Formats: sequence, C-alpha cells, structure tokens
Amino acid sequence: MRIKFERSGGFAGMLLTGLFNLDQMDEKQSRELRELLDQADFRKLPEQIVSNAPVPDQFTYTISVETKEWQHSVITGDTSAPPELQPLLQTLSKLARSQAWK
Repeated sequence: MRIKFERSGGFAGMLLTGLFNLDQMDEKQSRELRELLDQADFRKLPEQIVSNAPVPDQFTYTISVETKEWQHSVITGDTSAPPELQPLLQTLSKLARSQAWK
C-alpha cells in the first residue's frame, strides 16, 4: 500500500508532500496509518470534500491511496474535512514534515 500526501495553501502558501510505502515503513507507523484509513472509511469518501465558501489561508489536502486491489484519492480542506479524517490528516502532515527534514 502506498499513500501520496500533499498539503498546500495556508498563510505562507507552502507545499508539503510525502510519499509513504506502508510495506517499507516501521511496523508501528504502518499499522497506525492502516487503522486511520479504516477509521475514516477512506475508500468510501467522496473524491472532493470541499466547502462552497472560500476560506482564506486554509490548507488543502490531497491524499491518494494505492493498493494492489484499488486506488482512491480525496481532496479536502481544513474546514471541510470530516472529523473521522482529521487524525489521518494530522498524522500524514507530521510524517511529511519529518520526511522533509531527512
């Protein structure tokens, strides 16, 4: 399973990206990400979860998950992301930041 993550926008307009191959990650992190995807019922989320009203300085997130059986992408924002997706967004942001500094 692979996850491609992108966070754009915000006050500074900075782009944060990460590519995570769960089969090559630390087992604890891999298990956590799989659980967060399951908790969010990621496969069943719509491809776009965005607010009709523009929100200044918000982050926009794109998450693409690819497995041998399926692939799915979701685009969402800070204010439009459902609560069950928030922990996944936070974890992927943290992992992408740590990946960027390596």
